[in-house]
Amino acid sequence: MFEILGGKICSNCGFRDERALRISSIYGDTLDDSNKRGTFASSLGKYISDHKTARDELRVLCLNCNQIREPLSKPNTGRIRKKPKKSKYFPR
Repeated sequence: MFEILGGKICSNCGFRDERALRISSIYGDTLDDSNKRGTFASSLGKYISDHKTARDELRVLCLNCNQIREPLSKPNTGRIRKKPKKSKYFPR
């Protein structure tokens, strides 16, 4: 995955120590290797098969840059959110 994204170098500051490099989504979605549903590899599956999407949506950041970054908002895909119905049992 690092090769697809340009190597083991922080895309923000140029830091090269691979122990502190992580793959991050530009939208702030978490891509981690914790013990949640699924695995880290499965969360990257769509990016491994589609390199263009990986380059558009992911980047390599060091831990410092990852901590201070401001995620972008996801582009609107045309989905319209419906307003939730008011409950007659729990008025607000």
